Amino acid sequence: MRLNWILVLLLLATQGVLAAAPLTVLVGQQKPPYINTANISGYEVELLAEVVSRMGYEPVFLFVPNARIKPLLLQGEGDIASLQPVSNEEAGLFYSNPYIRYQNIAVSLAKDKLVISHSSDLGRYSVLAFQNASLVLGPDYTDMVKISANYRETVDQQAQLTMLLSQRVQVVVMDRNIYNYYRLQHDDAEAMAMHPLFNTTVYRAAFRDANVQRAFDRALLSVILDSWYQRLQRKYFGEENQSLPHSLLCTDS
Repeated sequence: MRLNWILVLLLLATQGVLAAAPLTVLVGQQKPPYINTANISGYEVELLAEVVSRMGYEPVFLFVPNARIKPLLLQGEGDIASLQPVSNEEAGLFYSNPYIRYQNIAVSLAKDKLVISHSSDLGRYSVLAFQNASLVLGPDYTDMVKISANYRETVDQQAQLTMLLSQRVQVVVMDRNIYNYYRLQHDDAEAMAMHPLFNTTVYRAAFRDANVQRAFDRALLSVILDSWYQRLQRKYFGEENQSLPHSLLCTDS
């Protein structure tokens, strides 16, 4: 009888180990509120961790430069590559439904009542944008940068909001959720105006194993339909703005 109990305990332990097998997720480097490498947290990290956990795996994160994410997956250094554009597919890889949405915006002080409806309008004001904004925000934005007399870019996105609040620049251009994250740290800050000049961009995850990709999509749908998903957005962004399409939600009418 004792031997039987030992065998049962060993079987249960083995099943527990198998259920918690590690799955390595390749993600970018420090980028609050999406990624905080110091304590392995942030919106994107916690979202992916929840999805992987619902797949029945133990998430293990590997923080690397964005440009290295897909090459490392192809080299077999990870199981999931995060932040893959919808328009760029690699032969031999399998892609999930979109799991995250980004949107760049322009922000000004509400009291200034700036008229900003198009990228070209920014040329009239002093602008501090995120690094490489002139390379990724489209041709109209690039043309504006070429003729602007007071345009700068910075890697320090927290400084962008500080510069705006101190009225050292009239407009900042940054990701909406990065803005929200730092805005929440200034409870007494004056009102600001958001100018949504740019299209939103969604990103997928890439996999070498089609079965893992399909399991990811099922777990992702489970997360999207859970109130936990909205709570996570409010925790890091102060609002809910991650409405995403999912193929498993599509039904014929």
